[in-house]
Amino acid sequence: MPTVKLLSYTRMDADHLAETPIVHGAGTLQENLIEYAGRICYRSDAKMGHNPTFIDLRVREGHEDIIEHVRFVFRVEGQPLDRELLMLISLPTVEFSDLGDDAWIISLNARNVRDFWRSSNSDLAAELARLSGPITPAVFRDLPLAGEEVSS
Repeated sequence: MPTVKLLSYTRMDADHLAETPIVHGAGTLQENLIEYAGRICYRSDAKMGHNPTFIDLRVREGHEDIIEHVRFVFRVEGQPLDRELLMLISLPTVEFSDLGDDAWIISLNARNVRDFWRSSNSDLAAELARLSGPITPAVFRDLPLAGEEVSS
């Protein structure tokens, strides 16, 4: 099983945060960013933070482009260049660096993580989703992570 470490994820500059409607969301900062993107799309930004299931509903409807606003950077060790890794790094917007000795730096967005998890039954896919879940719980709530049951 590869060793996966979350190195970084989308954050906002604290100096500019107070100036944005994102602070009115009810979730994590990253979920608020996703919600705001969706609210702009649906022209409902005045309702920001009033519906805690907004992201869940959009994801369930298949409107997953809004979750692309949050990115994660992982260091993966002990992962050879195999079919699973090739599947991951060929997803749109996934960036990677080969560090040698089966070690990689991989940058991808929340939609990439979901897509890889759905298309792969690998330990790598499960670990990427497990580590991303606490950052954006609403994005991954419907996935059974680490043996959990899917919430309804």
